[in-house]
Amino acid sequence: MDIKEFITGNKGKELPNEFKGFNWGAFLLTFIWGIRYKAWITLLAIPLIWFQMPLGLNWILFTILQVYCGLKGNEWAYQVEWWKTSKDFHNTQIKWAASAVALSILIPFAVLLLVARFIQKSPDNPLELVENAQCSISYKKIKQELPNIRLSANTTPINMAEQFAARFKNARQDGNSVIFSIKDGKNNLELYNIMFTKIDSSQPCSMNLKNCIITSSYAVKEYNIIGTEDCIFYFDNRADIKPDDRTKKAIDKGFNILKYL
Repeated sequence: MDIKEFITGNKGKELPNEFKGFNWGAFLLTFIWGIRYKAWITLLAIPLIWFQMPLGLNWILFTILQVYCGLKGNEWAYQVEWWKTSKDFHNTQIKWAASAVALSILIPFAVLLLVARFIQKSPDNPLELVENAQCSISYKKIKQELPNIRLSANTTPINMAEQFAARFKNARQDGNSVIFSIKDGKNNLELYNIMFTKIDSSQPCSMNLKNCIITSSYAVKEYNIIGTEDCIFYFDNRADIKPDDRTKKAIDKGFNILKYL
């Protein structure tokens, strides 16, 4: 089997004229359809959907791939189902096309129902989701990188912030805070900050004393994304981390929209 045969699933069987035509299942479902018919070139759709490129180039390439899959779909399908009659072959591909159309209608409709229920359940749900998501993102960063910070009785909050900020490309230190931002054109848009606090500098960080605290909150004021309460985490010199009760509940909900219904 050569590389072309592996990628396209083409085993060299010539497509009869009655099997030719545009394949809407391959066009609309790309890699889902392609896995069934061993046309592995359709898997290129996954990175094109997942990774964003400048000027929407990934979507232009994805559309080109869709058209190519539609044009070649019957040829690829025939290599797997060459034994079918023309009627059975076309019926199978019509079912794929009908399923694709149904999914393209049902999925957006289901999403709209979910969003409507999400908002109906509580007008505060959208803001709560944003706040809880921010707590989850901060917790993941803290849990991942705090063990890599040198902690001792003499480590100051400013030094903690300095070490922490150095571990992220989109972060900068501002005193005892680490500010995370994204590119907004030529400017950096500040999103949220993680602040290190040590209540009693003469004592080492201790879970019992709860004297070393990390707070995290949104910094974006232009879009009114301002958390009503900070995410709060306690930590000790061994880099053990414990969210307070409210933050723990926020992390548990996180991005899971079903937990807000």
